[in-house]
Amino acid sequence: MSTTVEQIYSKTILPLADSEKLEIASKILAEVTKKGRNGELRRKGGDISKFFGMYKGNHPDGSDNEKIDADLARAYADTHKDED
Repeated sequence: MSTTVEQIYSKTILPLADSEKLEIASKILAEVTKKGRNGELRRKGGDISKFFGMYKGNHPDGSDNEKIDADLARAYADTHKDED
């Protein structure tokens, strides 16, 4: 007779302390995330830096950071006292 995941969990994992459960979960996730959906090993820590600076919005100079900063400052300074 084969053992089900639920049986393994209730008999082996459930009685453990939370710290031990987290350690097991961490080890399982580390192993599983090394593999792609079809079981092939993934390249560790993909390089996302190739995407830096790729977004170009509607503004002719790209992102207008000064305008964004001014908008954020105005929003944070607004007390919304006129709203009830």
